[in-house]
Amino acid sequence: MTAPAWASRSWLPVLLLVLAAGQIVSPLLITNDFTVADRAGEPAIVPAGYAFAIWGLIEALAVGYAVWAFVTRRDAGVRERLAAPLAVVFAGFTLWIVAAAVEPVWTTLVVFLVMFGGLLRALTVAAGARGEIARWSRLGRGLLWGMLGTYTGWTSIAVWLNLATALTGSGAPIEGTPGVLGQLAVLAGATATACAIVWWTGGLLPYAATTAWAFVGAFIGASAAGEGVLATATVVGLLVVAAVTLARRVGPAARVPVRPAT
Repeated sequence: MTAPAWASRSWLPVLLLVLAAGQIVSPLLITNDFTVADRAGEPAIVPAGYAFAIWGLIEALAVGYAVWAFVTRRDAGVRERLAAPLAVVFAGFTLWIVAAAVEPVWTTLVVFLVMFGGLLRALTVAAGARGEIARWSRLGRGLLWGMLGTYTGWTSIAVWLNLATALTGSGAPIEGTPGVLGQLAVLAGATATACAIVWWTGGLLPYAATTAWAFVGAFIGASAAGEGVLATATVVGLLVVAAVTLARRVGPAARVPVRPAT
């Protein structure tokens, strides 16, 4: 007797679907002050509260992709190679919610770094399978690249902002010359990271758009705190990332093939 289709599927797509749904459920079950927007005593460059609404889009794309990857039969090898690092990312989000309630100073940063590593691995797999992915349905391609772009875009900036928050929680100043210089260094790191990933991904638009969203949120946060130097630095970061994206997509560099990282 032939086994039913669901019985022959790998367990990874099933796990991915459960973990993707867990990202939506976990914030409803675990509440804490750390994930509340616009908290007092935060560094000025932490984005304004509205910017964190991007998580709704990220979670929706993650669930959408997980559902699509579970029900489709095309290119199972690619989907299963993507499932492992994405499972780490989705599980990491729930762990981040837990860490925020237990030890929000440095543990959340460590979790975010693990999630970032998982996203980079998933992008590496996707970059190496562009030919196969190009044969997917438009919906599948849109969900995959949209999810990877938005999730990696927000996370690549968030790890730097979480670093600023962790340093502040450990007693580092957020005002005066030392505080401004420290936050300028964080913004420089975020900008350099974003430019490197934009270049590597061939100017992936969902990634560039999400980093722009983060920089605009940081600009509003810094402006509201009265930190003109930091607000100006966020604009510079945004413009630099936009310039690199444009150069990678339409300039001479657009002819350079996108190669998977090794």
